[in-house]
Amino acid sequence: MKNKNDEKLFQKLDEFVVEVPDFPMEKSWMERAANWLFDSVRLPEVELTERGMALLLFLPVLISAISGIPFIFL
Repeated sequence: MKNKNDEKLFQKLDEFVVEVPDFPMEKSWMERAANWLFDSVRLPEVELTERGMALLLFLPVLISAISGIPFIFL
C-alpha cells in the first residue's frame, strides 16, 4: 500500500546517516541523589481573593493569640 510520496520519503530518509554517540545509560549514585534533592516540587496553584489574602495575613496573629490564652490564666 505504498504510494509515490511514501517511496520519496523513504529515499530521502535513507540519504541521512545518523551516528549515535556512546554515553552511559545508568546514572551514578551522585547524579541520582542530586536529581532527588533538587527535583522541583509541584504545588497546586491557588488563586487568592482579597478576602482570602486578608485571612492568610491575619491567621498567624490569630494562632498566636489562641496559643497565648493558657498563659493568661497561670
